[in-house]
Amino acid sequence: MKFFRQIRNIIWDWNGTLVDDVDLCVTLINDIRARRSLPAMNLNDYKEAFNFPVRDYYQRIGFDFAKDSFEQLSREFIEGYENGRQSLSLHSDAIAALEYFRQRKIPQCLLSATQLQSLEYALKDHKIAHYFNSVLGLDHHYADNKTHLGRQWLQRNNISKNQVLFIGDTLHDLEVAQAMGINCVLIASGHHNYERLRSSNSIVLYNLKGVIDIFEK
Repeated sequence: MKFFRQIRNIIWDWNGTLVDDVDLCVTLINDIRARRSLPAMNLNDYKEAFNFPVRDYYQRIGFDFAKDSFEQLSREFIEGYENGRQSLSLHSDAIAALEYFRQRKIPQCLLSATQLQSLEYALKDHKIAHYFNSVLGLDHHYADNKTHLGRQWLQRNNISKNQVLFIGDTLHDLEVAQAMGINCVLIASGHHNYERLRSSNSIVLYNLKGVIDIFEK
């Protein structure tokens, strides 16, 4: 597509976009729910409900903050996630996509609502830190919003917005891209399903191979 020939910078989301962590997240949220006698969610339930900020998502799926604080629920989730992190793998074609842009000397930034230190550990686990010129994460574990980090990055690097492409897997990623004033494509192999993503009328790809394909057309 001619549109993508203008792209000179890539911003990647992490969870669900590059790393395949959806099944782990469903397992962890169901473990937390089971401890509170709440019914389990299947994969489709999860993909229909999950969103940011996580606080709102927790309330939407039935957690009662009068009984368990958001901070307590978050600690349980993060503890389980950190324990299971090393079992995770990257999505198929994640390395191929990262390498595609590296070979073309297109700078790549990682922008995530994950706590920064945890994000850096994960990149080391998967041996992909060298692909990124910048790694942006939060200073806490509560996964609220990453828009301010993206805006600061744009301003700091004096980058033309129309030359930046954000690649994510949720409607929140689209909202972040829109708030930053940059382009966005969404990948339907993560935390939101294809139908939910398509409801936004944005460009939706089934997998990361599609990212390479659109640049090659």
